[in-house]
Amino acid sequence: MPGLRPAGPAAEQLQTQLQAAHRIASEVRHGDGVALVLISAGLGVWTDGDTWWWWTGHTTGRGRWIYNHSSTANVATAARRIALRYAELHGGEQSVLKERLG
Repeated sequence: MPGLRPAGPAAEQLQTQLQAAHRIASEVRHGDGVALVLISAGLGVWTDGDTWWWWTGHTTGRGRWIYNHSSTANVATAARRIALRYAELHGGEQSVLKERLG
């Protein structure tokens, strides 16, 4: 069931915040009531317009993926949390901070 808000604008809002606040480039794909923000290998963020979901990198004991989620009502908080996951995937938070500071 699609969210109450359109998925495309929510994905584009997240994309803008990730670039502006964290210098993380991404690509947005739309389709059938959901949108995907493709950030890097191993990190994509899905939205139905109301919630963003992304894989934590962990699985349950039965091998099912565990996801983080965040409301689309607070894009800055979601982008910060996603940036931390991005840092985990790309050499840790310190290397991302060094890249930002030049």
